[in-house]
Amino acid sequence: MTTLTAPLHLSRLHLNERHRHASRDLSSPYALHQTLRWAFPGAGHADTPLPDGERLLWRQDLTLDPQTGEPTPTLLVQSVTPPDWGALNARDPEYLTGWNVRTLDLTPALTPGRVLHFRLHANVTVRRQDEQGRSARHGLHTPAEQLGWLDRQGNRAGFDVLGADITRAGRTRTRKGRQLITLNTVTFEGALQVTDAAALERAVREGLGHAKSLGCGLLSLAP
Repeated sequence: MTTLTAPLHLSRLHLNERHRHASRDLSSPYALHQTLRWAFPGAGHADTPLPDGERLLWRQDLTLDPQTGEPTPTLLVQSVTPPDWGALNARDPEYLTGWNVRTLDLTPALTPGRVLHFRLHANVTVRRQDEQGRSARHGLHTPAEQLGWLDRQGNRAGFDVLGADITRAGRTRTRKGRQLITLNTVTFEGALQVTDAAALERAVREGLGHAKSLGCGLLSLAP
């Protein structure tokens, strides 16, 4: 089991949109997660789990290409295990056009009372029972409901939301074999105040909400 003192590794990956496999993965969160597993010992093989204690979190962002100025897809990937992106690219040449990895030290930032900027792409749902007493997850669709969900997450995860904007919201669909999965996703950006350092560190490491293997839940913090 991973301890809170274990370092985190944050990777920024640049995918080649003209690569057939990369183009497919960018439209399929499940397929993308399966590809990312190839950068970790043994985990790229069928039915082989990620290394012990690993919680692989990732988020698809858009950044500006420094040469063309055009938006280009990038992935932010957080892991406990040091990744080997060269191994992934050797298996599937030119899948990645570049990458960089840095180690995160959360301790200085997570001081109670400190104000931090955050970004979170999450699967925003609640569990409800129908008239027959069956329980199922339901997406939250109005901004008030979505921001209320974020406040509740903060209460459990050691932070108060000081202000948040919804920068993107909608539905994402992906297939896992023959199963069609629909995600109700929201991207939040704003400011939070640390109330419980240990709880917030756990949230950063483990992610917030559901569908973490499908590109949801990665909580990014910055001064």
